[in-house]
Amino acid sequence: MKVTEFLGRKVLDKNAMEIGKVSDLELDPEKGVVDSIIISKGELSLKQRTFIVGMDNVSRVGDYVILKIAADEAEEAPEEESKEVAPE
Repeated sequence: MKVTEFLGRKVLDKNAMEIGKVSDLELDPEKGVVDSIIISKGELSLKQRTFIVGMDNVSRVGDYVILKIAADEAEEAPEEESKEVAPE
């Protein structure tokens, strides 16, 4: 499966409730594996929430990404700090 096919896939929790879509992946470059997936919820709302779920909590990947945990067990991702480039 290509990364472009994985991004944007709907994510369901263990109760088959949709909790969001895959928005990004965290990779372990030393092992060459995906460590976790970033799930975005509320694309149309004013405040978008993101969750980080380790691959050990992913049950299946197919038409949907199905988790082994309930939505309220997913760890909310810390808000990203703005990254400014310092002038040289």
